[in-house]
Amino acid sequence: MNYFNGIMLRIVYLLILLVTFSMQSQKLKVACVGNSVTYGTRVEERERNAYPEQLQELLGNDYEVANFGYPGATALKQGHKPYWDNPIFEESKSFQPNLVVIHLGLNDQGNNNWPAHKEEFISDYLDLIQEYRNLPSSPEVIICKMSPSFSGHHWFEEGMRENYQEIQAKIDTIGKQAGAAVIDLQDPLYRFPEYYADDLHPAKEGATIIANKIYHFISENYDGLKLPLLYGENMVFQRNVPLVINGTANALDDITVRFNGEAKRTKVSQHGQWKVTYPAKEAGGPYKLNIKSKESGDASISKVYIGEVWLASGQSNMDFMLSKELHGSTILKDSTNSNIFLFSMDGKAHPSNHTFSKEELLNCNAKDYFRSSGWSNNPDSIMENFSAIAYSFAYNLQKELKVPIGIVCNAVGGATTQSWISREAMETTHETISLLNDTNLNPLVQPWVSERKVKNLSNMKDFGVKARHPFDPTMLFDAGIYPIKDFPIKGVLWYQGESNAEREELHSKLFKMLVADWRNHWNNPDLAFNFVQLSSIERPNWGVFRDSQRRLLSIPNTGMAVSSDVGHPTNVHPKAKWILGKRLSNIALAKNYGINVPYSGPLLDFVNVKSKVLEVHFSHAEGLRTSDGKAVLDIEIAGTDKVFVKAEAQIDNNVLRIWSEQIKNPRYVRYGYSSYTNGNLINKHGFPASTFSNLGMVD
Repeated sequence: MNYFNGIMLRIVYLLILLVTFSMQSQKLKVACVGNSVTYGTRVEERERNAYPEQLQELLGNDYEVANFGYPGATALKQGHKPYWDNPIFEESKSFQPNLVVIHLGLNDQGNNNWPAHKEEFISDYLDLIQEYRNLPSSPEVIICKMSPSFSGHHWFEEGMRENYQEIQAKIDTIGKQAGAAVIDLQDPLYRFPEYYADDLHPAKEGATIIANKIYHFISENYDGLKLPLLYGENMVFQRNVPLVINGTANALDDITVRFNGEAKRTKVSQHGQWKVTYPAKEAGGPYKLNIKSKESGDASISKVYIGEVWLASGQSNMDFMLSKELHGSTILKDSTNSNIFLFSMDGKAHPSNHTFSKEELLNCNAKDYFRSSGWSNNPDSIMENFSAIAYSFAYNLQKELKVPIGIVCNAVGGATTQSWISREAMETTHETISLLNDTNLNPLVQPWVSERKVKNLSNMKDFGVKARHPFDPTMLFDAGIYPIKDFPIKGVLWYQGESNAEREELHSKLFKMLVADWRNHWNNPDLAFNFVQLSSIERPNWGVFRDSQRRLLSIPNTGMAVSSDVGHPTNVHPKAKWILGKRLSNIALAKNYGINVPYSGPLLDFVNVKSKVLEVHFSHAEGLRTSDGKAVLDIEIAGTDKVFVKAEAQIDNNVLRIWSEQIKNPRYVRYGYSSYTNGNLINKHGFPASTFSNLGMVD
């Protein structure tokens, strides 16, 4: 029996059961078979709040749900605690269920079971399914992919991570071989570690997510037609890629999509999902989009555009509002553009220096953290409060491309790099696993970040709220990236690093991980990723950090806008943002759209040693000069001992020659390394040179 036929038979079977039991005034019996997660271990008042008990409430009086969970149970017959050998197995069969929901595998993944018996898992699981199907009640059997198993478990890095992945894949295989429906309990529970009591057991809130997932599948009720977060009036779809329109609706519902008069039809899957695909479109609009559900009405969007879509993310300097920009009032008066469409995602709990209220704490989870504005192309409060850099980028991009520009901003003040990376990625290395599981004053985290988190969450226990801080690893990915990852975008604008600046080596690893992670989730290995290098300020390590950011240009299809020339000695939020958006737009036009425009200041290429002089060669060095016509500033030289002293400098035919009477055998140069730098090197286009050093290039 193939998978599709199995699903169709299940549908017919359930319909017959429901009609028969309704006529006989009997209840449809549901047996929940599983391990401690089914039983409700670590769930507060498990007799009321374990997932089978919550499922009973959801399904109502036409169903009788029974909990046959057995803590520690394995599906493996040779496991350390086989479900087969416990009396509850016979009890579950004596119940004569009409529907069996199996959730096993979490204990099979243990190193005391999986290595020795992994080859028996599929056959043992298939035997278990058949045991139930052979009952006189001939029940329908549904199997579940495992609920999350988090990296804090002591066996996680000793094989359990890989064991878990193998078992999940085998459960898919089992479903296909048995013709059984498969419910994925990892998604979305994987995005809510705050709803776990420990690394294996969901708390009450996690049990609620499981119960809801199974309820929706059994009832086929997914709350009617719903569209993704970024859908709405004045929305912009990415041009020149397949136009995928998707959403959710009740299972097996008929959906008709009509875009610009062209109709496509589809049927909702058993899991409540649907999509239709149109060929790639050129820029244009507005177009009408109508989505009609046979069961639950329709949704209409009267103005949809096709153009270029970008995501602006990071921390407070990306979030810096247009109305507060150096020339904000003039920009809002003279530089509005009705072909720019803004979508803001604002955090409901801003991590400023205060103690979160109960309401703020209740919003500190992946589902509720962001408040969305909807799309706007008017000079309204959305524009006034929108990212100044992102708006400048969009304005200058639109002026050149002359197509609709859609830009989404979800930047959060103080956010760490690790808060924007997925758990899938963070759980791949020991160092990032340490960040995940030790979020209280971890030495890998800058002290002020940890201290701010402690203050923000200080009332959490008093209010009895389980919250996750926006600075915590994966939190902002779960809340702000995962919900939009299926919406195609051209690229990312990124301005972040202030909260990681004192840990430049770790940041470099995290940034590379973040770029790869987002490209993976958008299923686009070439997704453009253009970032702003940190500006100047009198804070420790900022020169070193800026140079480490320059080195990140080794990542393919990235670009960097220098901001050190518009920094401030004491203000971490300098106001001249428009110029940074313009620089980012030039990078995108040149690197992502193939338009011949200058986009970079001088970037270190190589250094030659000529006796007592170092000759520094650059790319993008045409017309190399200083911005004020005076001597080169903040330039240093060192010998093999790496002790730097101030250098003399001369620009000769776009090459920078430096020397010092104190250094007889020079080897190293560094420029702009002062945290607040007055470095003044530019090229003929006025773009400033990046902070740089050849340290590491000749070691």
